[in-house]
Amino acid sequence: MLEHVVECIANRLSFRRRRKDIQLKVLAVLLYHLGLSYRQVKLAISGLESVSHEAIRKWNHMLGLDIGNIERRERCSIAIDETKIKISGRWHYLWAAIDLDTKEILAIHLSRGRACIDAMIFLRKALRYCSNKPIVYVDGGPWYRWPLKRLGIPFKHKTFGERATIEQWFSQLKHRTKRFWNRFPHNCSLQTALTWLTAFVFIYNLWRC
Repeated sequence: MLEHVVECIANRLSFRRRRKDIQLKVLAVLLYHLGLSYRQVKLAISGLESVSHEAIRKWNHMLGLDIGNIERRERCSIAIDETKIKISGRWHYLWAAIDLDTKEILAIHLSRGRACIDAMIFLRKALRYCSNKPIVYVDGGPWYRWPLKRLGIPFKHKTFGERATIEQWFSQLKHRTKRFWNRFPHNCSLQTALTWLTAFVFIYNLWRC
């Protein structure tokens, strides 16, 4: 499993110029996702080679180009939910969809509001990886009903049970963002935050496999 993770990360990081050894880049990114800050990773690998914390940040953001090689196929059921995160001092909503069988995160979406149109945009992203229309488990949020009916997707309201998987993923995410007090830096743009989140999903999906 570890070899698979390292190979996938190396392939993503090798898209750019290779001034630094690719194994060093992989090690730095893995240490970061294990919970260290960029500066702590810099210190940890300083015995191997001198590298700036900004370079490590850029390496991590290379992983955030997209979620990864998610197969478009028939899926039985997915769970969707949203949570609030603070970016540049303002609250935003992070939407996520997870396949309940494979535990893959299929899509994420950031929005400033939580309306039906936001739910529609997010659902369309998730459906790109479904060759059918799977059952969707949602909570009681009224913003889901119209887009789900509009797209002709069967859905069920669940507070616990099947939806626990997406709640657990959000818990893992917030455990990681505790490193910076569950809020992104004051000068962080929406796109930068989305890139970071996508890199987090990329690594999560690899470990899940």
